[in-house]
Amino acid sequence: MRYLEARDGDLVTPFQCETCHVRNLLGRDPQPNLASDVRLIKLIRRANLDAFWCSEPKTVMGTLREARRGLRIASSLGFRDNLFTPLGPYPLEDVVGMRAATVMLEISKNPGINDTTVQYGTVRKFRSSFSNIHKASKEGHRGAVLMKDTVKMSISSCPTDGLFFEKFTKGCHKRMGDIVIPDRALSVDILVEIFNSLEGEWGAVMTDRERWRLALEGCFYIISFVCALRGEEVPLTNLAGIREHLEESGRHKAPHVVVALLGRFKNEHGDSNYHLLPIVNVTHSGLEPRKWIERGVVWCERMGYTRGPLFKDLETGEKLKASAFEAQFFRRLVSIQNSRPDLIGAGVDIEEQYGVSRSFRRGATSRAADMLLPPNITNANNRWRTVENAKGKQANMSIRDHYTDVRLALNLLLQFSAAM
Repeated sequence: MRYLEARDGDLVTPFQCETCHVRNLLGRDPQPNLASDVRLIKLIRRANLDAFWCSEPKTVMGTLREARRGLRIASSLGFRDNLFTPLGPYPLEDVVGMRAATVMLEISKNPGINDTTVQYGTVRKFRSSFSNIHKASKEGHRGAVLMKDTVKMSISSCPTDGLFFEKFTKGCHKRMGDIVIPDRALSVDILVEIFNSLEGEWGAVMTDRERWRLALEGCFYIISFVCALRGEEVPLTNLAGIREHLEESGRHKAPHVVVALLGRFKNEHGDSNYHLLPIVNVTHSGLEPRKWIERGVVWCERMGYTRGPLFKDLETGEKLKASAFEAQFFRRLVSIQNSRPDLIGAGVDIEEQYGVSRSFRRGATSRAADMLLPPNITNANNRWRTVENAKGKQANMSIRDHYTDVRLALNLLLQFSAAM
């Protein structure tokens, strides 16, 4: 039975029984009358079984078959007992990371959001925490570091980096599986309806603060979709970067507007890490990026700021999170569902199936495919993300230098947003 019993051949996985592991962890034999000991033994057994089941039965049987063949040959040559390295005994300490494994298994029983229990992605976070704390400890400094030029490789003494733990995490993941609920793609027709609603509201009487909020809402939607950004990337939009090129980009022979993303991206160095995304003033479907970005710039200035994040909390001065726009986004989708069931069916659970995290990006990707855009155009639109993932290979340049580079490929870069 999968994940419930061991198989012949599973001893190629580092193994100690529950009693030995309890001795390693508690320094004594398990006491069957202690509820905590009984619980610990169950977790240890689960960890051992997960480690065993990281390999499929055919793999285990194949390893066992080859081991038996080797033993037969070794017997005929007279060294059967010395063919393989002894499997034990282990030292009286936790050298395989069982203490971390039992904690992870206990975490795995916590209630989840999309299922009765949490996902493996939540469980595995403790491994990173354990490893980081170990590396900061006196034990963590016992490992060696190998270096050549700028490449560095460390030899770890952390138990969670060993073979048993690798097998345990793989088996645990296989047993738990993953429940992936991706955001539904937002169609361009729905987005056009959203902007029709925004435009209608723009003509109404409202306070300056309400108009500023409406301008930012329009900016968030237009930047998310036309630039094909993930929800967490949109708040990186930098107001000063947009303002610097707003007039110049409008006078260009290919009029456009520049969205500047600024942040300390992973594996990048320096204080001015700009990514400039040029997009057309008006898209194929009639979306108007320049109009809404200009409105955002004007109303941010009226609210007293011209630098820093475009999407800012006026009270704290901090950058807004994408989630700040989700409630209003859902309300607009519900309105469209009620008025245009041909766009969003009555049976669609909007809060369950849409989200600002991925719906805009997935919608833009679907739109690009529908417009038959070649891969080189889509890749060009994602060039900034490729640089971010290239582990800091991009030189640290000023925003002006970045824009000079962008203009050289402007015709190619604008084709993606034009198709939106």
